[in-house]
Amino acid sequence: MDDETRHHLRELIASIERRAAPRSRPAGARDSRVAAPGGAADGAGIVAGHERRETAAGWCSYREVRRAAGALAGRQPLDALANFAPGMLSLLTPDEELDGVAPGDLLFLDIETTGLGGAGAMTFLVATARLEDDGAFVLRQYLALSPAEESALLVALVEDARLDCDPVLVTYNGRGFDAPMLDSRMTMHRQRGGFEALRHIDLLTVARTLYRGLLRSCRLADVESAVLGITRPGDEVPGAEVPAWYFRFLRSGDGRCLLPLIRHNEIDVVALGGLLARLGALAAGVERPAHGMEGLAVARLLGRRGRVAEAVALLEHAVGVLAPSHARDEALARLAAHRKRAGRRDLAAPLWAELAACPGYARVHAQVELAKYYEHERRDYAAAASVVADALAVVDARPGAAPGAGAEHRRAALAHRQSRVLRKASSREADAAVEPSPG
Repeated sequence: MDDETRHHLRELIASIERRAAPRSRPAGARDSRVAAPGGAADGAGIVAGHERRETAAGWCSYREVRRAAGALAGRQPLDALANFAPGMLSLLTPDEELDGVAPGDLLFLDIETTGLGGAGAMTFLVATARLEDDGAFVLRQYLALSPAEESALLVALVEDARLDCDPVLVTYNGRGFDAPMLDSRMTMHRQRGGFEALRHIDLLTVARTLYRGLLRSCRLADVESAVLGITRPGDEVPGAEVPAWYFRFLRSGDGRCLLPLIRHNEIDVVALGGLLARLGALAAGVERPAHGMEGLAVARLLGRRGRVAEAVALLEHAVGVLAPSHARDEALARLAAHRKRAGRRDLAAPLWAELAACPGYARVHAQVELAKYYEHERRDYAAAASVVADALAVVDARPGAAPGAGAEHRRAALAHRQSRVLRKASSREADAAVEPSPG
């Protein structure tokens, strides 16, 4: 967002705040209807399924939805969150001291705002969810029908979040945005925050470890589709357009402008529950990967956490089932690296040989490792020289490669290795020529 647009939005918010808030129900009147978020808004500006909620800071709109035990996020049962294996959460986020956390301690959270920060941006919609003791996944949404209601929204949120009980926040990019945004807005309203101080499972960080380079992107919509099979509604509002839809509602008072935002916000939080259940179970070995790419993704995480034996088993399976692809090449390379660290270069060599025959510039690393194996382990200098020659040919033929220090350094290193192994090969031939014949 450029400075001119940001200035315009700030002026718009200021002008709206000076207007009267949309008509609401009289104090004490409550809309008890419970409807799907696809319903319409009534004439008083209350979205179907929401009720007016009074707080110490005024009124906001509120909605609660209970998803009974067995409810799904895509193809993932949400009540699987109750079946945490010991240490499951620590595998996903090892720096947060999560041992002993109960499922009911998890607070799933997603917010919708009018901008990415600054004095002109406000939080107008927040969704939270918890897993209750009966296995129900309970969603709560807090909605400001005008900027003047943001303060009441934040009060209601904190009342229900039970921050004094030290919940564990579960978000998607919440460490960088949701938590600091909420605390900042609470400070603006002279309220006490504390979301940034909570223990935090930011699933964006986990998703990047598992899926960077394997999916089109690590946006929540792409990850939830690949992992959970969630398909977003065709009329869903993209995240970048959310502020514009809210401002459209403020201008028109038409609650139908809010419905796609409410649905978007709800799907985000439900997806958080499904992702944590699925990724945690995969990391802990409670569930098996559904396919080779998922196995590779989990192997990445387990390798980082020092669970080498489990990572190797997943990589072996991935290599066996993946079709030739970038993902399979990565699985081969990771499996070879694990075997090399274990001192089993003899088991790594066939993997390097397979990678060395694959197209692409990344094959050079495998050729170098294979050349080292032939030179130092097998003492087969002629084979080492042949592999290095192939690597030099790949470097020299790389299409569109601009000369640079990195490329020149790699070529110089390869040329030096080639010269050394050729010298050793010649020395061996000379020794063989002068060796006396038997008898």
